[in-house]
Amino acid sequence: MKYVWSLLAVVTFNIVSPLSPLRAQAISPGQGIDDVEVVTANAVVDKIDLEKRKVTVTFDTGKTKTYKVDKAAQNLPQVQVGDHVKLTATEELMVAVNKPGESPAAASVGAVSVAPRGSKPGAVVVDTVAISGKILAIDSQKHKVTLEEPDGKKKTVKVRKSVDLSRLAVGDSVDAALTESVVVDVTK
Repeated sequence: MKYVWSLLAVVTFNIVSPLSPLRAQAISPGQGIDDVEVVTANAVVDKIDLEKRKVTVTFDTGKTKTYKVDKAAQNLPQVQVGDHVKLTATEELMVAVNKPGESPAAASVGAVSVAPRGSKPGAVVVDTVAISGKILAIDSQKHKVTLEEPDGKKKTVKVRKSVDLSRLAVGDSVDAALTESVVVDVTK
């Protein structure tokens, strides 16, 4: 995603371990895989430099980090030292096994929504990438799947260990969509 967006979208993907994951995987025989992971982090704002658009936060684990906030985050002046920041990141992987002869499809979609000027600071970022193809190889030990895309290109993708690869087979035609979202909530 092209958006070098705001302090808090970056926080979610750069924190090494103050996060609490919650996972769920639904598998319907013959239907495919739907694997969801939700990660949360809480922090307190320690320092704000509005001129440089930098915010320093301390997470519940005691880890302190400073982040550059993009200009799209228009309510930064409302954030104050002592404010609480809650981040919720969700990642969902859906894999559908197609019927024989069905053509795979691919798409990509992204959206960013920031709070309107003057309202409570916060944001939502959503990014979805879809790939399709025929499964050429499955490496269960390394948790990788090699696909041949509709244009003939081969692509190997790493899959989270929580995904049950035994539901897939070489030769299957699949559509996979990965949706990532980050919700940022700032409270006093």
